[in-house]
Amino acid sequence: MQNRIRREGGRRRAVAMLLLAGLAAGSAQAATIRVAVVGPMSGDVSGFGSEMRRGAELAVTEQAAAFRALGHELVLVPYDDQASATVAGPLAKKIVADKSVLGVVGAFNSSVSNVLAQNFAASRLALISPGSTNDLLTDHGWSHFSRVVAPDGAQGVAAANYIADELKAASVFVISDNTAYGNGLSKILMGTLKKRKVAVPAYVGVSTSAQIADVVKKVKASGAEVVYFGGTYDTGAELVKALRAAGVTTTFMGGDGLDSVKFVQQAGIAGAGVVYTTVFGPVSAFTNSLSFSERYQAAYKTRPEGLAVYAYDAATTLLSAIRAAGGKDLPTRAQVSAAVRKVNLPACFDLDASKCVTVTGAIGFTATGERQRSRLLVMKLDNVLQLQVAKVQTINPDTLK
Repeated sequence: MQNRIRREGGRRRAVAMLLLAGLAAGSAQAATIRVAVVGPMSGDVSGFGSEMRRGAELAVTEQAAAFRALGHELVLVPYDDQASATVAGPLAKKIVADKSVLGVVGAFNSSVSNVLAQNFAASRLALISPGSTNDLLTDHGWSHFSRVVAPDGAQGVAAANYIADELKAASVFVISDNTAYGNGLSKILMGTLKKRKVAVPAYVGVSTSAQIADVVKKVKASGAEVVYFGGTYDTGAELVKALRAAGVTTTFMGGDGLDSVKFVQQAGIAGAGVVYTTVFGPVSAFTNSLSFSERYQAAYKTRPEGLAVYAYDAATTLLSAIRAAGGKDLPTRAQVSAAVRKVNLPACFDLDASKCVTVTGAIGFTATGERQRSRLLVMKLDNVLQLQVAKVQTINPDTLK
């Protein structure tokens, strides 16, 4: 009897051990997949970083259950680049060292994206930018960098044509904020202005209050009919306020660096009449934006801006590529990058927006990482600071090269 009890006890212990081993094996198969979002989470342009983080976070939250069903825990990790290319280098190395990071949404600043992409090249870590527009970013032959927004080339051409055709200006005073974004945008604009035979009496860089005060005097003396600013909303708001305070009433125009509610808040009434091109624009301009806006407001108790929509779509694109590359298995970083270039997400015009995958339309990429078709708007702030759509155009990147 005792031998039988011992044998039965031995069998039970063996079964228990097998069950524990099976559970351990199941746990071993589950893995954490991290997606990083890199942007200016602090500093003067932290508004852009907040929009990026929230848009990417919403996409990750909505897809977490699908990844869990495949045996993976999906986690979003935000990184603050402080809008600085210098900060981006060490940050990129930290991200690369975390082997669970299979893709990155970012950055906003083109100079930061350039540094990130350089550091990610060896491991082919996928980087999808919702906001970096410098044309040179897709000229490096990187197979791991893509973006869901139109490049500066499109904005520069559209702005120059608007100045020549709509404003009918004969001269433009061009100002940059001395960033890769501002310089690239300004130079493309000036190239097109030259073709349109519009004079550029001066091209000046500003990044401090003292430089702004000096350039205001130069603008006033130049008699230019338009002031064009290539840069972000913080410097842009200070510049337009200084111009208006000095009695300069000429049209102030810029690029998508001004496309933020913070520009209006900081510029105040001086922002009335400001015109800018943007790859973002109002969220309401998208056919299936209502559902996105409702989900965003429910999560963050505030309305989304255009950058949040593009960050959401960048994250959605990245997650689609990760699933396509791996399924229940963990893909390599190189496999994810290859899958990004094969992504073909359709536009959606369904009345039931919950069936739509993207918000900004169809997403697919060229061999260089440009979006195959993107949208560009010319926006104008009216006398009560309400945004009006002045012009809309679809961009095919092949026509810009």
